[in-house]
Amino acid sequence: MGTKLMKMKSRGITLIELMVVLVVLSILISIAYPSYVDHVRRARRADAMTGLTEMANLQERFYTQNFRYAPNLTSLGHTSTSPDGYYDLSINSVPTSYTLTATPVAGGSQNQDTGCTTMRLRSNGVKSPPSCWKR
Repeated sequence: MGTKLMKMKSRGITLIELMVVLVVLSILISIAYPSYVDHVRRARRADAMTGLTEMANLQERFYTQNFRYAPNLTSLGHTSTSPDGYYDLSINSVPTSYTLTATPVAGGSQNQDTGCTTMRLRSNGVKSPPSCWKR
């Protein structure tokens, strides 16, 4: 019985088998990675939406107290970046209306989010571009 076990040959992975595994993994990664990156970019749009919605709420509060909209972020007590820091926020306002804008931080990965590089929220509730506000 012991000699029978000794005669069994242990077999490892051949170079061909290793190359096949690497090719299959490369194909899977080349398909999955772009989809993952796109998903992350779309998920980070929520950061812009949150920042713009917070600023809109602060603008409405400011309006009820001052009968005009705040001309800048300092008047609202809001920072110039979105909560997670992926977008720069700005205000363009006149006493009776405003437009809030979120643009990707310079050098950030959100700059690659084509079609949604700039998101806006107006005082009348119009969100642009509309496709970027969908979840």
